[in-house]
Amino acid sequence: MNPTHGGYGGTELRSQPSAEAPPAEPGEPVEEEEGAETGQSAAAKSPLLRALMHVKWATLLQKAGKYERATEHFRSSLELLPSARAHFGLGTCLGALRLRREAAEELRRAVQLCPSMVGAIINLAGVQLGLGDFAEAERLCREALRLEPDSREATMNLANALRNLGRRDEERSSAAAAADAPPDAVLVCLKWGQRYDAAYVNRLCAAASRQLPSTPRCVCFTESPEGIDASIEVRELPEKFHLWWGKAYLFSEEAGLDGKRVLFLDLDQVIVGSLEPLASYRGPFALLRTDGIACELAEGGYNSSVISWTGGPFWRPLFQCLTPSVLRYVHRFDHWLEMMLKGADVWQQIAPGKVVDYTTVFRAGVCLGADDDDGAFAAGAADDAAATTAAPAEPPEGCAIVTFPRSPKPHEVLEEHRWIRTHWGDVLSDVKEEKRRDGLRHAPGDGATCRSAG
Repeated sequence: MNPTHGGYGGTELRSQPSAEAPPAEPGEPVEEEEGAETGQSAAAKSPLLRALMHVKWATLLQKAGKYERATEHFRSSLELLPSARAHFGLGTCLGALRLRREAAEELRRAVQLCPSMVGAIINLAGVQLGLGDFAEAERLCREALRLEPDSREATMNLANALRNLGRRDEERSSAAAAADAPPDAVLVCLKWGQRYDAAYVNRLCAAASRQLPSTPRCVCFTESPEGIDASIEVRELPEKFHLWWGKAYLFSEEAGLDGKRVLFLDLDQVIVGSLEPLASYRGPFALLRTDGIACELAEGGYNSSVISWTGGPFWRPLFQCLTPSVLRYVHRFDHWLEMMLKGADVWQQIAPGKVVDYTTVFRAGVCLGADDDDGAFAAGAADDAAATTAAPAEPPEGCAIVTFPRSPKPHEVLEEHRWIRTHWGDVLSDVKEEKRRDGLRHAPGDGATCRSAG
């Protein structure tokens, strides 16, 4: 059984913005300065903190294979404060000690407290396999796969359950389906406020539909759907998420993206080539690195103009930890990702040259001034002519997306570049003309064969 059910390779998602040192084991002596409270003494005054410390220490012991000692701390945590995490840890440790009935009871309590805890459901299925309750194991595996369609552990447990139930044909088809059928793909964008009009949404989705061999469903989250094309699914964006913070809502359960393979695109981008290299990514989480994006203020960070992930509870803290303090003191959603997400894949490495920065390529890396909606960024002015003297006529060969973070935006330089007019300015009329011609090709004429009324 998987003790933690991370399942996402080297990507690590933190539940808090900053890392904490491992706590001392409860009961160990801790030196205190006079008049100062240590973490241990503060915890002694708070059942919640004491419960959390027991869970942290139990997790370290569990990872070290010291399951009996880990169970003691998980039980101590539960005595102070019942939690799904402690029941999950205790049940998993008991399962490792072959105390399967006790393990099943604890894991069942974890699922009762948190029905979307996929790890607990999967481990409970594993325990039921050990107890010989194969029908219940099958039910649990199917529930886990509903929540996390690409779960390897749930798929393998389901195969074992079907094998023991004598349904080997289903076992083979289930394994084949898991291997061959990726999660439903969905293209997602977000429109907030008045900076971008509906034409930006329509142009982006129309261009994406032309540059993907199998067009995914296009979904736009917005609080203002007027003017968005009827072919695009519109979902409500809560009005409290201003500026870029609406992106955090995409990781909520309410957004309805669980189990979907998501390719998110900012609206201020021009699609100029095939998106297949980006849409075919199946890793845990990919986005841009700030290196090589001219108007970014720091290197080594994240830029969220293009993101890919599979929706599910694993990413929920990106939304759930978004407190009023975060919204007030963290400047951008990109900075929030840097705080919360460690080891993400970056497009510059896994799909080099597919996403390029407009200012870097067409303005020689000179930021001519930018407005970040809240006025927080304004680069020094420069000579526009000097910045564009050596600009290439077209995007680099093999490029899929030209991104426009900050300023200018595509509509502001539409007349300067033929490629913007071709791939962005005229894309809607091109799509409509293709649909019109396609309709003419399929309309019955003099030579059409029709079914007779009789």
